Amino acid sequence: MTRLGWINGDEPLALQGRFFYSRGLQVLQKSLSSENVIYEDNILAAGYALSVYGLFESTAPSIAGWNSHISGLGNLVRQRGPARYSTPLALSILEEFRYSTMIQCIQFRKSSFLGDSDWLNIPWGSAGKDVYQRLYDRGFALGALLEDMDNTDLTNAETRTSQLSSYLQRCSKMYADFEAWYEELLQQSPSPLYWTTKSNMPADSAREPLTNDASEFQTLSPFSFPTLRLAYITATFWALKLILSSTIALTCGAILSSASASQSNSIDPALAVDLRNTTHRLLSQHGNPQRLELATNIMRSMPYSLNDSMGLLGAAKSLFPLRAALFCLRRQPGEELKWCQAVYQELETKKGLRYAREIAKLDGKYSPAGLAA
Repeated sequence: MTRLGWINGDEPLALQGRFFYSRGLQVLQKSLSSENVIYEDNILAAGYALSVYGLFESTAPSIAGWNSHISGLGNLVRQRGPARYSTPLALSILEEFRYSTMIQCIQFRKSSFLGDSDWLNIPWGSAGKDVYQRLYDRGFALGALLEDMDNTDLTNAETRTSQLSSYLQRCSKMYADFEAWYEELLQQSPSPLYWTTKSNMPADSAREPLTNDASEFQTLSPFSFPTLRLAYITATFWALKLILSSTIALTCGAILSSASASQSNSIDPALAVDLRNTTHRLLSQHGNPQRLELATNIMRSMPYSLNDSMGLLGAAKSLFPLRAALFCLRRQPGEELKWCQAVYQELETKKGLRYAREIAKLDGKYSPAGLAA
């Protein structure tokens, strides 16, 4: 109702939709006062529906409302415990909620209870998770890694290099895990997973760029995918890989800086040489060209995901990859950055996502605290 009011310029209809949203929120809050009710699937569904409203129909140019809904829904999910998702409805809501929570973990560089062993296994029982959910597992692990790095005291020159070396090993192992996941995705998906298309295709094609305004800055042919689900999971993979690659590069730089500045003899000379060689190799592997390619790949996936035929789901699933690409492209300004900024503007003006402009302005941190200094 609110969306229809916005599309048709019908403010009374939009206001009526907001009234029903406020009423639904009040009813849900009252219901949660009963301990038995929190275990009902319809309460879980109501909480999820309100979070979707907060994502698409924010009344202010801010994601604070959505973050609040996701945090509240997280409390409800946690109270239910990992064994109460045996119904198709409950499990499907949990799986969608995991994606939103994974984004929050990366955004705030925090771990989540959903990354704990019980929550990684019990809800799916013997059936196990699909390949999409296993990517989210790796996202939770990345959030926990970033939190650990932020909380580590790196001011002690005697231990700084060894601590950084330990984190570099964890990052490298995680990067290999991401690569292994991608190989699994390729094996389970139609071939090819994506392909290059011409940018001047007919207007009714799902591969047409979002609008001419955004495509004005498009310098490379866009990608097309078999399905929207494969499009956003691939773009999410590129985003997570980009964040991890940036973290590895910054950690390598910090190790080299620390080693050259320290006069400590606490590290065996042979190990120091090996660490220096490994660091230079990884720094070369995760340099600017690698990260620019990942950011550009994300941008090339946007014309498919943001086409009108993909509805609001395509836009919603594009926000996280777009944010990762924007952070990278700001460090290497060019036509791709202009393209990314134009897409953000159109998410607000054409898709009605009022907070898109705020997301584009955030100075998000994808590097461990203190390593960039």
